[in-house]
Amino acid sequence: MNDDINNKRNPYINDEEQGELRHSIVAFVDILGFKEFVKNAKKEGKSQAFFTDFHDVLSTWFKRIESVPEIMFKMSFIGGKKDKNRIRIFTDCILMGCPIRKNEGHHNFIEGCNEFFEVIQTLDLFQLEMANSGYFVRGAITIDELYMDDVIIYGAGAIDAYEAESKQAIYPRIILTKPAEAALMEIDKDFVKQGRDNYISKYFYRDNDGQLFLNYLESIKIGDSDYQFVDELEKHKLMVEKKLSEYQNKPHILEKYIWAANYHNCFCNQPPCYDDYKINLTQYQMQPTQTF
Repeated sequence: MNDDINNKRNPYINDEEQGELRHSIVAFVDILGFKEFVKNAKKEGKSQAFFTDFHDVLSTWFKRIESVPEIMFKMSFIGGKKDKNRIRIFTDCILMGCPIRKNEGHHNFIEGCNEFFEVIQTLDLFQLEMANSGYFVRGAITIDELYMDDVIIYGAGAIDAYEAESKQAIYPRIILTKPAEAALMEIDKDFVKQGRDNYISKYFYRDNDGQLFLNYLESIKIGDSDYQFVDELEKHKLMVEKKLSEYQNKPHILEKYIWAANYHNCFCNQPPCYDDYKINLTQYQMQPTQTF
């Protein structure tokens, strides 16, 4: 894509081709244990193989979410419109910015709702595909000022999302900061006022430490195929079990995958329930000692 078209599509560049800070939903996500993956691959002489696998997984996801807006931009009858969001990828980190639009006279408009749904759909798909390929991620979503282009990332939103990811996310989950959670609560109130069901609430779980986080497994319900649902759920189960086995002698890493297993089981407990796909965590539970 040439720079001219890129600028025209960029929602952070106005019609005068000047960059603007925009009030945005901002997400920062990185991959757990990525440094260890890279170091081990180099030590084993498998750097190229690891890079190829990681590149394939990441680029497949990115091409999928990028292809639709690029095609629409070129359509004569609806083309020329700005993208809804902007995404930058650097090494194992992903930054996503989605400017929040104001009401332009649309009926039942709820400020920030469409943008939240855009971010949810993009990150749910990303987190599921990465996890089922063996790359578990953690991150944070906030709301604040942001500017992004192909050279510069600037704004309090990027700083806030990065700090929340590094200090609060802890486990393989994408959490909401306080500003993002407050905005989500306002959206819910607007749904109630309009007498409508909040269709985005199912994409969030509340953790036992009070953090709201993305329920990314909900994304496998999209579509009509029961086979696809069960297949993806089983892939997730097997990958979490693999990580539990791989890190059983590294407690500081193991706890993160025990969390992932508990999340998986929590999802399986939701109606209609998928008990056959739950992960057995008996050996990781506290037990009395009978004998040494």
